[in-house]
Amino acid sequence: MNQPEHLVESSAQVRNRFEAAGQQHVFRFWNELDEMARASLLDQLRSIDLDLIAKLSTTPEAPADDQDGELEPAAVLHIGEDHCHATRRRATKRGRDLIRQGKVGAFLVAGGQGSRLGFDGPKGCLPFGLHSGRTLFELHAQKIRALRDRLCSTVPWYIMTSAANHDDTCRFFEENDFFGLSREDVLLLEQTMLPSLDGDGKLVLADKGRLFLSPNGHGGAYSTFAERGGLEDARRRGIEHLFYFQVDNALIRIADPTFLGLHDLTGAEMSLAVLEKTGPDEKIGVVATREDLAEVIEYSDLPEKLANRRDENGRLAFGAGSIAVHAFRLDFFERVATGDIALPYHVAQKRISTVDENGNPLEIDGTKFETFVFDALPSARRYLNVEVVREHEFAPVKNAAGVDSLESARLLVRNEHHRWLQAANIKLTGQVEISPLVALGPEDCLTSLLPWRGKTLKGDVRIERDADGEVTVQNLD
Repeated sequence: MNQPEHLVESSAQVRNRFEAAGQQHVFRFWNELDEMARASLLDQLRSIDLDLIAKLSTTPEAPADDQDGELEPAAVLHIGEDHCHATRRRATKRGRDLIRQGKVGAFLVAGGQGSRLGFDGPKGCLPFGLHSGRTLFELHAQKIRALRDRLCSTVPWYIMTSAANHDDTCRFFEENDFFGLSREDVLLLEQTMLPSLDGDGKLVLADKGRLFLSPNGHGGAYSTFAERGGLEDARRRGIEHLFYFQVDNALIRIADPTFLGLHDLTGAEMSLAVLEKTGPDEKIGVVATREDLAEVIEYSDLPEKLANRRDENGRLAFGAGSIAVHAFRLDFFERVATGDIALPYHVAQKRISTVDENGNPLEIDGTKFETFVFDALPSARRYLNVEVVREHEFAPVKNAAGVDSLESARLLVRNEHHRWLQAANIKLTGQVEISPLVALGPEDCLTSLLPWRGKTLKGDVRIERDADGEVTVQNLD
């Protein structure tokens, strides 16, 4: 948000502030910059919290194994997929009521690029649909549309982008008319950035007139939400809960009523969807407790002895893997966003592109800082871990090939859609892709695909809902 003109620091005030902090080198090339470049640099420098920079440069990150208290496995709620389970029925009803009453917003983290996948553009623009080619953004948008249509309510969609992909993402949504959602219900929020430091604790210039900045981690979701207008919008709408997820999970059940209902009924301020790890080496963090406070431990920080520990049933004791799916009470999210709850900063040593004293390109070893969204968990007065079924809710697209790749995620989605048809007593001889507008789960197939019950769909098929709302089964052979 722009400051009133009389509150904006002058050029001299900015210079004085940076000189007092020992960071005057950022003006090294000032005399070589034109007026536009100088104005741009000043705008960037005005936003820098030099007190935070000083703190980050002198406070090393504490080693993961050098903290007080022993790690213990966290409690996990298991209610399975049994729809007759009384707890599940009650939770699902509560979650649907929350959505109908307009009390739920969806928060998507979508700041990544698709470069690791060989795709040039925001990861959310990656064509994913097996037969349709629908992108990840469209896939998620259709799930939100389906919720809106079935529960006769609006689920506002807050999307955190990054400096690297914000403009491209905005353009993509504009070109696709927001995928059938109201423009007023989709807010694109550009993530806050942090400067990097060199080995002497000095700010790094990316070029003669610009600091080197990088995203402040997925924990930046909190501050970005507050600073870019998301919090104000949510308060205006009467939102009470946020459903948080990442763009690359193709099987995500957005604003899943059962999960939200459990979260609300238990009074949790922060809830996590977890799944049983495939083994001690799977690269996902686990939820644990330390001195009765819950936290998420990165897979690389969990001691090998604990990673391999088994309980009396032979399951991994520390096997509650976090899949970056959370529910937050908005009050709790706001406390973190406004600084009442402070997140720790994590340090990453990286090669950074900069310029030398003469302005020539140079690469150095530098330090980047980031925060993690799950680091707010120890501050939650109540929390909940809900175990979900991997095959139904987790299909990440992270790698070019192998595990967690585009190919593996498509296979998981295809298999899930096949299971839905089987549950509706529909046989299939080929592969299937079902639009979220047709079904969000097997129970929807029982009604949406009623004319096809007891029949066999031959070959590869694509099941869509047309502009008139009619379900169509397209044979692709």
